[in-house]
Amino acid sequence: MLAGVFVADTGMRHIHHPYDGGADVVLASAGERDRLRERFGAWVSPNASGL
Repeated sequence: MLAGVFVADTGMRHIHHPYDGGADVVLASAGERDRLRERFGAWVSPNASGL
C-alpha cells in the first residue's frame, strides 16, 4: 500500500489525491469543477455535499 500520494500538474492548479475507495480532485476554479462534475457525474458521491 502506498499512502500520502498526490498527483499534480507543474503549476499545482490541478491536484489528484487517490485513496482506498475513491479520490479527491482539487481544481483551480469552480468552473473547472462544474465541467468535471458534468463529465464524470456518475463518479461523484451521492452525498449532497459531494463528499
